Amino acid sequence: MGKRLSESRILQIILWVAVFEAVSAAIGYITRPEVDGWYAALVRPWFTPPNFVFPVMWTLLYALIAAAGFYIWSARGGGGAAGKRRVYLFALYMALNWSWSFIFFMGGQLLAGFIWIIAMNIVAVALVVQCWHPLRRAAFLMLPPLAWTLFAAVLNGAFWWLNRGG
Repeated sequence: MGKRLSESRILQIILWVAVFEAVSAAIGYITRPEVDGWYAALVRPWFTPPNFVFPVMWTLLYALIAAAGFYIWSARGGGGAAGKRRVYLFALYMALNWSWSFIFFMGGQLLAGFIWIIAMNIVAVALVVQCWHPLRRAAFLMLPPLAWTLFAAVLNGAFWWLNRGG
């Protein structure tokens, strides 16, 4: 972790972060009507954060995820099969992560969203484990997003439980 980053690598990380933030913002924009619509009418668990917390948290978390992705992508060639596996796990994690909002908000599928976010957390744990030894920096960067999505899974499960109907 003590290696200094070159200007080129810093610019590459900034580009990764910008792309991830743009995708995140687009998803937030697309799903916003549903957040203000049917989601607002749901019975909320007592531990639900105020709505403004989510975009703030995800802005910070996507920066960490993007930086982790940069390190994983940069190390893909020297890692052989393990490097390819890390790239695959990261891509799968992002597909699960970015699609969850569409399942939960756009689809209104609380149970499917709960199952989806559990799968996302399993992939995130596998990714952290795969990165721990050779790419500890990437593993550390993924820990706050993992912690948040573990909380989000509990929250999603509670939303499903409270709103599952008669």
